[in-house]
Amino acid sequence: MNKNIFTALGVLISITILIWSGCKKDDGPETEKYIIQIDSIVHPDTVNYGTDVSIKFYGLIGPNGCYAFDEMIPEYVEGELLVVNWGVHTFNDNCTEAIVYMNGNELLVSEVPAGELVIKAVQPDGTSLTGNVFVKE
Repeated sequence: MNKNIFTALGVLISITILIWSGCKKDDGPETEKYIIQIDSIVHPDTVNYGTDVSIKFYGLIGPNGCYAFDEMIPEYVEGELLVVNWGVHTFNDNCTEAIVYMNGNELLVSEVPAGELVIKAVQPDGTSLTGNVFVKE
């Protein structure tokens, strides 16, 4: 009887392992995140305190349809707004030939304190493209 229990338990464990390994999902094509090279920033020179600041970013995301905008990450540090625009490259054999651009992807910033706001778009080489907005009271 003990032999039958161990055999049944062994079969059950084997079936569980086979099912679990067979259900592994295909993760799809490999992707890689990267910082997008920003060519220009469009923003107002001056805004009134309490007004949202619209900042638009332009640049090349990638040479074909396997490149896409992923996310924009702003970080406010003592009068400077650091913005990193992230793209994602999907390694795929079926890419469209269309060049992909940042066509004024917009960041709306609210609750900006009065004074000079320095906008820094972080570039892939660690430098930044800079712009200034004066927030008047």
